[in-house]
Amino acid sequence: MDKNQENSKKMDDIFGEVEKFLKEKEQYIKESIIGSRIINELTDFTLDVGLKKTYLCVNRDHENIFPILTKVTENFIQAYGGTAIIYPKGDNICLELITPKRGV
Repeated sequence: MDKNQENSKKMDDIFGEVEKFLKEKEQYIKESIIGSRIINELTDFTLDVGLKKTYLCVNRDHENIFPILTKVTENFIQAYGGTAIIYPKGDNICLELITPKRGV
């Protein structure tokens, strides 16, 4: 096996471990960002979690979308001290939740 193949295998192994971790922790991650009570009110949503930004999108036809997204925003700001931006995106209303920079 040459060096490029070894590096590729290592990256595949790392990617596989990260995927496994995220799959195992998926429900916890969703509940910690959205809130365990609120998540039960959402039926169709997407959540994209990054290190600095998290995106939550819900179909604009969802019943009570604005009170739900308001509560998610309040919880996020209270827990993380971050900021939030709400915007339309096609048939969805999305939140961009921005985590403040932290010292290392």
